[in-house]
Amino acid sequence: MNRPVKQYDAIVVGGGVVGVSTACVLARRGLNVLLLERYAPVHEHGSSHGDSRMIRFDYEENVYVEMAERAFRAWEDLAKRLGRPVFRRTGICNLAPAGAAVLETLETRLRECELPFERLAGATFARRFPQLSLPPQSEAIYQPDSAVLFADEVVRSLWDCAVEDGVDTLTGTEVASIVPSEERVEVTASDGRSWSGTRLVLATGGWTDRWLKALGIDVDLVVTRELLAYFPRAGAVPHEAGAMPNVIDYHTTDPFYCVPQVRVPGVKAGCHRTGRVVEADDPEEVDGANLTAVREFIGRRCPHLSRDPVAVKHCLYTNSADYHFILDRHPDHANVVLAAGFSGHGFKFGPVLGEILAARLFDETPPVDTSLFRLERFSSQSVLKPRTLA
Repeated sequence: MNRPVKQYDAIVVGGGVVGVSTACVLARRGLNVLLLERYAPVHEHGSSHGDSRMIRFDYEENVYVEMAERAFRAWEDLAKRLGRPVFRRTGICNLAPAGAAVLETLETRLRECELPFERLAGATFARRFPQLSLPPQSEAIYQPDSAVLFADEVVRSLWDCAVEDGVDTLTGTEVASIVPSEERVEVTASDGRSWSGTRLVLATGGWTDRWLKALGIDVDLVVTRELLAYFPRAGAVPHEAGAMPNVIDYHTTDPFYCVPQVRVPGVKAGCHRTGRVVEADDPEEVDGANLTAVREFIGRRCPHLSRDPVAVKHCLYTNSADYHFILDRHPDHANVVLAAGFSGHGFKFGPVLGEILAARLFDETPPVDTSLFRLERFSSQSVLKPRTLA
């Protein structure tokens, strides 16, 4: 005898920071919500894990600055609900050769957005940030509002909030099929269980490409496995969040970054978008050349850190062609919303992405202008990459 299929107002597939944030937003609207996750909260197979993530304002596009402002307020609201902080202010230093175009662009954008910043070099920079070694012919733009999010803690807390708010949550549940129709969306797991929802949000990270193809959407997403490593202190200079800023270094074609110490006993560092192209389920392998490059970066930029990491980790980036997000309704199924292509810079916006996706699901005006994130932009053959680290 067939079991009755439970009916939901909304089903969210994918329990990373985007999926669980969206489930929370929908539950607060009074909807009956199901959240499905293939693994468990903060699993290390995807993109929503680790002890830290940057949150910052130094973007070229206005929409990201607006989203960061909203995200800070949302993270502060979560902290009030939990009774503990979920981020720590650090500021951020963008480093580059003097006169580099990236510095001019960032300064222009920060002025236009009326955000405070300082341009530093030489002895002044060295006194302010003894953790860092800036070459003599280089400069830094310091923006004081950046912070470090406590990533694992945030995702676990959002899952707890989802449960408290009445979301049905299922972990260890691999979705095998999604069949949308005009009235409902049928979802079936690999073990045969099935559910029916009036609406569906697809937020499956590195596994999204297969679902786009299954749902008839021809947009390529490239998944890369990015390496990051944690480097311990080798001297007396403090490197904890609050003492050391976030750093993005534009002295090389592919920017390096580092994040001050949070929980893991070391500064997190990596080279942005230099990971190997993979399938999401491919086994993890350490890229020796990538690790060597990161160690050399630490050697020249962070003189008070050991070059021997205490941990080497990986994170999936799901890259769109222009490195901007996809936040849109399915062109043929208005009750299906897609969240994809976060390209290594989506985590910080989690709660705001939930608000946007909920608005798209109900055909409402989103809280920010989302025209940059529409599917239709990929109909053009000329897609340009952003100049700065996204």
